[in-house]
Amino acid sequence: MVSDSNPSAVDQLCDHLRTLGPHGLEQLLAERRDALTEPRPRTLSEIAERLLRPGSVQRAATQLLSLPCVEVAEALAALPAPCPRPLLASMLGLPQELGKPNDDGEAALERALGRLSALGLVWARDAVPGEPSNLIMAEALRELWKEPLGLRNRLVGFETVVENLHGEGLATALDTLALTDAGSESEQRTMLLAHHRDGQRVRDLLTHAPAPAQELLKHLRQYNSTTYSSISMSSAGQEGQNWAAERALLSSKDRPVSPGASGFFMERETQLPAEVLIALRGPEPAAPFHPRPPQTPLTAVTSQQITEAASAAAVTFLAQAATVLHACVQQPPALLKDGGIGTRELTRITKASGCTPAAVRLVLECAHAAGLLAHDGQQRILATTAYDAWTARDPAGQYTPLALAWRMMRFTPTRTTPIATRYGTDDDAPDGPTPALASRAECEGCRATRTALLDSAAALGPQQALDTADDLLGAFADLLAWHRPRARFCACTEKYSYSGKRDRDHEKAALAPLVREAELLGVLAQGALSPLGAALRHHDTDPALNETELAACAQQVLPPPAETARFHTDPDVTATVDGVCSPRLAALLDQLADRAVRHPASLWHITPASLRRALDTGHTADDLLHALRSIADTTVLPERLTDLVREAADAHGRVRLTTPASLLHSTDTALIAEIAASDRLTPLSLRVLAPTVLTSPLPGVTVLAALRDAGYAPIDEEHDGASRLERPTPNRHPLLPAPRTAGPAPEAPDLADLAEVLLSATGDMPVPRLSPTEQVLARDAQHLDPPALRRLAHALDNALETAITYAPGAGRPTTHTIHSLELDPPYLYAWTGTDDEVSTFHLSHIQDVDAEAPA
Repeated sequence: MVSDSNPSAVDQLCDHLRTLGPHGLEQLLAERRDALTEPRPRTLSEIAERLLRPGSVQRAATQLLSLPCVEVAEALAALPAPCPRPLLASMLGLPQELGKPNDDGEAALERALGRLSALGLVWARDAVPGEPSNLIMAEALRELWKEPLGLRNRLVGFETVVENLHGEGLATALDTLALTDAGSESEQRTMLLAHHRDGQRVRDLLTHAPAPAQELLKHLRQYNSTTYSSISMSSAGQEGQNWAAERALLSSKDRPVSPGASGFFMERETQLPAEVLIALRGPEPAAPFHPRPPQTPLTAVTSQQITEAASAAAVTFLAQAATVLHACVQQPPALLKDGGIGTRELTRITKASGCTPAAVRLVLECAHAAGLLAHDGQQRILATTAYDAWTARDPAGQYTPLALAWRMMRFTPTRTTPIATRYGTDDDAPDGPTPALASRAECEGCRATRTALLDSAAALGPQQALDTADDLLGAFADLLAWHRPRARFCACTEKYSYSGKRDRDHEKAALAPLVREAELLGVLAQGALSPLGAALRHHDTDPALNETELAACAQQVLPPPAETARFHTDPDVTATVDGVCSPRLAALLDQLADRAVRHPASLWHITPASLRRALDTGHTADDLLHALRSIADTTVLPERLTDLVREAADAHGRVRLTTPASLLHSTDTALIAEIAASDRLTPLSLRVLAPTVLTSPLPGVTVLAALRDAGYAPIDEEHDGASRLERPTPNRHPLLPAPRTAGPAPEAPDLADLAEVLLSATGDMPVPRLSPTEQVLARDAQHLDPPALRRLAHALDNALETAITYAPGAGRPTTHTIHSLELDPPYLYAWTGTDDEVSTFHLSHIQDVDAEAPA
């Protein structure tokens, strides 16, 4: 984690940030909020230092840059630093007059540079009046490419080559090119520079070059390699090198190659200057540039169509969530020995809920992340106390926590196995699908890809959607490749490619589960971003968009909860509810009936056994009929339903159980005789004590359960003959699970005020006093600058996780993510993410401190 925080880079970025003004700085801070993590920065230089850190730059490149911005940045990474703007334009195939863009491509270049500048990744250095400005990029952004544009070395600007030509070398170049040597050396260099910047003149020159020179230059154009090759080692290679050097077409690092130069080839990294490379590539741009988004099949849709489709999907998802969680409440899922819900339990829940396996996984993961499910410490998953509160909410209140949990996940719930690894098949990968709710390595790239998907869908524009009848996944892959190219793959889906070309089929396979999840939640609908998706889009970067605002959006999109049910009597007595049930309706039907599987409507079966459960709680037939009339969509209940309730009430309590002696008694002697003769009740070992009394040696609970399974409706009574009411207590986990993701900062700063304060700060302002922890650290941590010292002190004072760069003695710096810090100067004791024991760090060897490890 080497920081690009040398004073010159920080000072240069500070100068650029001042040119943005209060509004521009406010917008930059809004998009790069990681620069505002605690401890809150106090100065503009501290903001600049954080913006230049590798982790921050990598996150910005992944989550904020479109393809034109990435292509411009890659071209800058291949060019000399600082880079003249015209040289960058030529590299992209966009020659232009100074400050006068000529077509859409050049306007797109200006937009890309403006975007990079607004994010603090690239900025212009003041130039001499009348001269083009020079562009500077954050070094951490340059380091994202090992070989930008496939070039092994950073190109040298021809201006640098010409500046190093003096005397005989300059005269030789001018004479060989048939240029006049009149004027001063400065004028001669200007003439030579103008010649080499004319691509056609350079190409004409190479047309008449000898074969060895053409072969050498072709090799360097393709690989930008050093002269240590089979070509340059040969005598022909030396001949070609001499020919090119006489015309100032080669550079050795920052100086031209002299004709007949001798020495070890490994010591001379001979390469083409940037302008020569651009000329040799001919009419083709030396660097790719795609200023326009891809052409994808679009169809016109209305806002109403999108909203209705999103509403239907969200309602179905909530109905699925209700049945999946109800199945978990009825029979808590058992965990595998190694953790997680295995295939057998998932199959059971899938069958019980009637949902697809993908929907079951999505509901389980979202509910767990939202705190509705938790591990009980005994290899089971239980509903938490928050689940009961969730069931009492309206549809918008139920949807909001599940959708927010999905938005913030650092994994993809329905991706059960890695579709690829970076270097091929992973021999250590599990043979079967990944268990649900299993401990897994969190991947920030999964969340970045989710953000990129929402951003790409939002870019379609109003009343425009992808054609769902066409290749929807392919269209989304193309959109992501343009809008967020560095977020297309994460550690879970990255596929190594020597060619570097897009593998569209692989991209579609990687996106498939993510798109399907978004459709299940109603975030994507009709091939477009729904209002729910728009409300979710910036939730992880804008703390102002809180749960209340998303709930307000869901309140408008989702229909009101259903308060009535339709009763059917053919072939069975059932209650059907369209949409999402109100809490009162769902609670009443769960008490009177058995929930069945049906989506998006909800279905309950009303049976003698379900009515018996309601009667066991102390209700009478009149109570049940009154409750059913209150929720019916008609004024009169079906006759069969009324008869069923009356019959259940008549049968209820005809036989009574007295404990602890397990005595069954009834005034109906025929019923007692029937029970005594029943083959299904033989395991109870019933014995007749009198025509109205039976006894069993088994516990009363066992006798009650057996009688009910046989179709009878006994009741349990107290010793004084009063009926014992049965009101089962739900088995709930009292604690919420630990959150999988960190929430936004508790007190978000007012960015407009912060920008004003930072820009108005002057160098003569008093230096803030060090905190007691900072004072203790400062005595031993000599390598830490004040901002890094503040970060380490903040992590110690608040028991936070942080990342340090540690270099013991002459050792190589290594990065450690540490937590549970304990300070005992000059030592720092901490747990690391990879070791199972406490590690010891000497404060004097800590080189840097970051709020988190690089993304």
